[in-house]
Amino acid sequence: MRRAPRTAAVVFALGLFAAGCGGTAPGGAGGGDDAVTIAIPGDPGNLNPMTALTSSAVTMNRYTYDALIQVDPVDGRIVSGVAEKWTSDATSATFTIRRDVMCDNGVALTASDIAAQYTYIVDPANKSPLNGLMVPPGVVATADDATNTLTLKTTDPSPFLVRGSAMLPLVCPTGLRASEQLTHTSDGTGPYRLTEVASGDHFTFTKRPGYVWGPDGVDNKHMPERVVFKVIGNESTRANLLLAGQIDIAPVIGSDRSRLLAAGVKYQSQRDPLGMLTFNEAAGRVTADPQVRLALLSALNLKQIGAVATGGKGVAPLRLGVTMGPPCTEDAITGNIAPYDPTKAAETMRAAGWKKVGGRWSKDGKQLSVSLVNPGNTYGTQVVAAVELVAKQWTSFGAKVSLQPTTPSTNATVLFSGQWEVAWAPLSVTTPDQAVPFFGGPPPPDGLNFGSLDNPEYKRLMALAMAKPDTSGCPEWTAAESELTKRVDVVTFMDSMTLYFTRGYTFQLDGGGPIPTSLRKVGGR
Repeated sequence: MRRAPRTAAVVFALGLFAAGCGGTAPGGAGGGDDAVTIAIPGDPGNLNPMTALTSSAVTMNRYTYDALIQVDPVDGRIVSGVAEKWTSDATSATFTIRRDVMCDNGVALTASDIAAQYTYIVDPANKSPLNGLMVPPGVVATADDATNTLTLKTTDPSPFLVRGSAMLPLVCPTGLRASEQLTHTSDGTGPYRLTEVASGDHFTFTKRPGYVWGPDGVDNKHMPERVVFKVIGNESTRANLLLAGQIDIAPVIGSDRSRLLAAGVKYQSQRDPLGMLTFNEAAGRVTADPQVRLALLSALNLKQIGAVATGGKGVAPLRLGVTMGPPCTEDAITGNIAPYDPTKAAETMRAAGWKKVGGRWSKDGKQLSVSLVNPGNTYGTQVVAAVELVAKQWTSFGAKVSLQPTTPSTNATVLFSGQWEVAWAPLSVTTPDQAVPFFGGPPPPDGLNFGSLDNPEYKRLMALAMAKPDTSGCPEWTAAESELTKRVDVVTFMDSMTLYFTRGYTFQLDGGGPIPTSLRKVGGR
């Protein structure tokens, strides 16, 4: 079987495949002999590819929407998608679009259709969350339908212009004109159509006929007829249903993996960012003070917290939120996180003018209060316990701590509100420039920098990296991520190794769950 390239995904990873709420499977492995049922942690609430950023939504949308190109999950090669060939330089890329790519309504997708989507996204009047995230800011898209070519041009160098185009799910013209209707419908060119939505329970995708323009020329002939994404957040329930044959693929990160392994259930592993703390540096927030941030970090035993969050199965991160197969592989994290040292943390607080009275830090008549946004039960009880351990350690240190749990459908709203001091909010990206809107762009409501981070050295290094094509800027990208860590703007301390257990199917992973075109029933082709 040909390797199935990955669809890049930039994700607010509070909805990443892990754990969430409870649920049951729709009768017997998806209700049919040629249907695969895949567990997801929660209902994303919105599947509109023009606005949805949670990982559950991004994962499901790759079944119904294609991208210009794809990236091979094994060797990182750029291969064909909707575009059959391409050329590029530092500030432009030209794609030749296949003429046999069809929308759901049977009308061919043209270069002009794709250009219209890019134009819509970069138009400030539309306030698209994809601008600067899945699409380079200020990109100008033009098309020649006679040659069916699309040209993207940027004013400033865009190092991953071609590679980054794998991120954008291409929406057909009828969907673009009425994108608000895509919340629970689909209008793309992908191998499946969204045919059933039972909110909070399951989502059914049905294979479309005639799909021959898949990644690197893959068709959907040997893929399952239907894919059912079943909302099953509780990890133990997920394992039970898998063992009972009521679901086919389930991600597990905690203790339930032991009994699945003991039962001989096959699996593939995926590395996911999990333990990541972002500090709110907006004016008026106590965490705007770098000394307070350093003290709070030094008061945490991150090794212990990470072990609790992953059941002792986690691995130390090397990059800031980059998923499997990053273009830059150098270590940006090790040695740059302040060590656990409560004594030094107290000294840092006193040096910043804080006094400890009655076991609580205060300054200018105000207590040290920390509101911690967290993923709640999205990742299961282990992460809930780890969040509670963070609160316990900060409380012991002398802070007043309140917890703000979120769900996959509420995390963005809570984070963008800015009414918090620290957020446990892992971010998943596939190229380092995709993190720039979160760590160096404008804050909400004008941008995605939900922590209002403003690190001059990060911005300087990022600008140097942006001027270099593809991986030649990796030394600067690595240094830029290190600066965010050193200044305690954002700290990543543990990645999870999510095991995707399966009975009866084979597939490949790329950081965004099973790749659609790689799904095969065991014994099939």
